[in-house]
Amino acid sequence: MRWRARAASTRAKERANISFFIFIMFFAVFGVIVLTELLFLERPPSNAPRSRYIESLQGWEGRTDNGGDGVEPPQPAHGPLDAVWQPVAGTRFRFYVYSAYVERRTVPSVRVIAATKTRGADPVVCRMWLSDNRTFTLKARVKPIRENWNLKYSATYVLCLLRDTGVKPHETVGASISVAAAVSPNRTPTNLLTVLDTEPKNGIEETLHVCVKPFHFSYSRDEWLMEWFELNRLLGASHFYMYNESLSAPVACLLEHYRKQGLVTLLPWKLPIVSKIEIRTEGQFAAFNDCLYRSMSSAGWLLVIDVDEVILPRRERTLVALLTALRAAYNPPSKAPSAFLFRNAFFYLRWEDDVEAPAPLVTARKTRRWAAPHALKNRSKYALRPRDAVELGNHFLWELAPGASSVGVPSERALLHHYRIACEYGGMQCLTVPSTVDRTAHRWAEELMQRVSAEKEILSRTCPT
Repeated sequence: MRWRARAASTRAKERANISFFIFIMFFAVFGVIVLTELLFLERPPSNAPRSRYIESLQGWEGRTDNGGDGVEPPQPAHGPLDAVWQPVAGTRFRFYVYSAYVERRTVPSVRVIAATKTRGADPVVCRMWLSDNRTFTLKARVKPIRENWNLKYSATYVLCLLRDTGVKPHETVGASISVAAAVSPNRTPTNLLTVLDTEPKNGIEETLHVCVKPFHFSYSRDEWLMEWFELNRLLGASHFYMYNESLSAPVACLLEHYRKQGLVTLLPWKLPIVSKIEIRTEGQFAAFNDCLYRSMSSAGWLLVIDVDEVILPRRERTLVALLTALRAAYNPPSKAPSAFLFRNAFFYLRWEDDVEAPAPLVTARKTRRWAAPHALKNRSKYALRPRDAVELGNHFLWELAPGASSVGVPSERALLHHYRIACEYGGMQCLTVPSTVDRTAHRWAEELMQRVSAEKEILSRTCPT
């Protein structure tokens, strides 16, 4: 019996020793993996050792490059551009910049619209050339735009910080700015942007501009797009910002027609990051936020919708009148919200036509919708005062300027009409949801038909069929 007890004790000790050995080996292997990541994956390029990299950052932050030490940074490889995706060379991960704007309201800086890795983005610095021939290298803060769906790449802000430079934000208007990898700040810049102003002009309080996400997959619904344009113009919109990844020939001709009238700003959009796999649909959140800052100096109101959506007021004739009335309801005026969210209701195009349709228009024929609109922030869209917004999302605003607020609009005052081609998740089950007939769009049908007919007549002579 004693022998058996001693044997059992020996086996227990052996098992304990084996377990301890396995435990030690696990942490040893884990340590080797972590060390490999640090030494190889995160190591800066061979021409920029770590110690020099840290010294570069400390020495270049907020530094005047042509004063005192006489150091001149290399000149850019080309002239300044706007609204073109340009690469940042020398980074481990893909990094592109698109546009640059003055930021006065939060941290004094130049705000660059960019796209790069969502987490663990490469550190960068900004190099700025002012119109008076002064040049600066600025510390930069890389901030992913929050709505990125946890994909590898994200729309991003690069804040080129002006602190400790003596440069005021308004002095950067018209300057040229470049984003460079922090590990090689002396490298010749591969991108150069023009800094655009964001200061609101006088007399723009009642202007309404529209933002939409990038066109892609050779967007081809030209007849519907004309109806959408003309209805939004009846609702008070005076300018549209659009981004072109790919368009069909008829749609391209239609947009050129409106561009010549001064109604459309059509910007190229060729982002070299794989859509829906590496970044959310065509980097759409970069487009939304570029539109925000691009419109800030000229738009009193900005409407963020898709081209299959229209926001229709129930009482007022125009959206500008609705927004003015909504803000006027607050006393004192300083408490009035800066953004209004509108609930979404699907008008499926597969549902039957309205037998009482007064015109052969989509908005006149398709009047059956979901009986219960979506909750706010679920498929909702919004109108905002650009000067009071910092960061836009798809269905709501992520960040407003200090003191600004947003509220939802009751569906009896206005509703987002979403003219959707297909059911949400495939199949036909969506057509069985409780529905109701909503003929609000008929209020504009007669005038809308006249305008669409007139535009079609003009386009028939200039655009391909």
